[in-house]
Amino acid sequence: MSGFAPDIALSALFQRNATSRPDECALIDAGVRYTYAEAANAVAHLAGQIAALGLAPRSSVALLLPNGSELVLSLLAVMQCGHIPVPMPVAWRKSDLVRACREAEAAALITTANFSGERLPELAAEAAIEVFELSFPCAFGSDLPDGILPLVLSGEAGGATIVTPSPGIATLQASPGGVSFVLHQDEQLLAAGLGAMLAADMRNGDTIVSAVAPSNLAGLGAAFVPWLLCGGTLSLLSDIPKRMDASNERCHVIASAQLLETICAALDVPSASAVGVHFDGTSRADTVADIPAERIVDVFALAEICVIAMPREDRAQPRRIPLGAVQAGNGTAAPIVLETSISEKGRVLVRGAMIAKDALGDGGWCDTGYTAVSNGSSDFRVSTPDEIVAIGALRFSFPDLERRILAAALVAGVEVMADPVLGDRLVVRSERPAETERALLDAGLPRVIASSVRKAENVRAAG
Repeated sequence: MSGFAPDIALSALFQRNATSRPDECALIDAGVRYTYAEAANAVAHLAGQIAALGLAPRSSVALLLPNGSELVLSLLAVMQCGHIPVPMPVAWRKSDLVRACREAEAAALITTANFSGERLPELAAEAAIEVFELSFPCAFGSDLPDGILPLVLSGEAGGATIVTPSPGIATLQASPGGVSFVLHQDEQLLAAGLGAMLAADMRNGDTIVSAVAPSNLAGLGAAFVPWLLCGGTLSLLSDIPKRMDASNERCHVIASAQLLETICAALDVPSASAVGVHFDGTSRADTVADIPAERIVDVFALAEICVIAMPREDRAQPRRIPLGAVQAGNGTAAPIVLETSISEKGRVLVRGAMIAKDALGDGGWCDTGYTAVSNGSSDFRVSTPDEIVAIGALRFSFPDLERRILAAALVAGVEVMADPVLGDRLVVRSERPAETERALLDAGLPRVIASSVRKAENVRAAG
């Protein structure tokens, strides 16, 4: 197959944009705007503080940050220092964070005190006590607990010296044992981002409004990398907005597929494209009633292995994924970023520039674990593995999650149900729901799990 082999680093793309358009808006976060010059200065200043920690070359740095400018600037600063950023969902609690930091062998962790009522610095301090390798817990903001090193984004640039280039960005994938570490090199991330950018017809200087954080491959490929490629404005959403002003610019909205229509409705002007990210396969229809089909792009996230971006032809249904070559966009001359096949067991196999080399097996193919739903034609849909629960943008191994819930509290049962907003919905049945919810939180389980506790007889009656 003809491949996609870029020869440029993500950090170099950002520096190119900062040099060519220093006065243009780079980032918008809760109304705060950074020009490219201001963003470049913040990255350099933060990189200097990270370099001063004296980490070993190519160390892993965990990023426990919400979808905002601190996360984007930290990603760039850690790469500028030659280390591996490992973004983690802020919905995780202590037990997930500890397991993830151990899996990533994180030497440092960056979090923030500037996030609603969440006590993320305290959580980071607790994790550092339990993870031997985690020597440098750091945070933005004030009134930090003892043991947390303060970080700031403003000031004179520190001038970090890169001894070795960054190997890429790592994400964490749900697995039966908890989470596994997946490293995405620059060429793999660029292949993912190019596919989404061309499918959505993103152009130089366009605005990208993203409700999907770059804490997984889907968020990196659908928003973060296209922003670097286009050199426009990245506007970050940490909540569903009531109203957004797109300033009459070409604007692309990125959201989980179930929330896409809601977020697009908050725009004052029609978006140039509406990109819906599917974290739970394509087995169910996804109608987007008020958005023309030609503006809709579906991004199918197959674990942390690959993302497949497909422009929609029918407003009521995502396109089927082609067998064989998947091109970056619709044009016949577009580069091929992925190739698909189906195994004898009916599983989706992939190979190409987007796939981590150590994930490839027999014949150079990677088994995604997803099931191909095919009618014998030259294309297919995908179905999430039975053992994976996709709650919004968070994925969990259901057997592992069920074991942890049962170990933390006395419950009558744990079930998974389809949900039109979250994708999957977890229901934990208990005779004492308030006590069970507290017990799950005390055990370090995510709040999205603890909030799924229901009175046992109410669930039975509803069923």
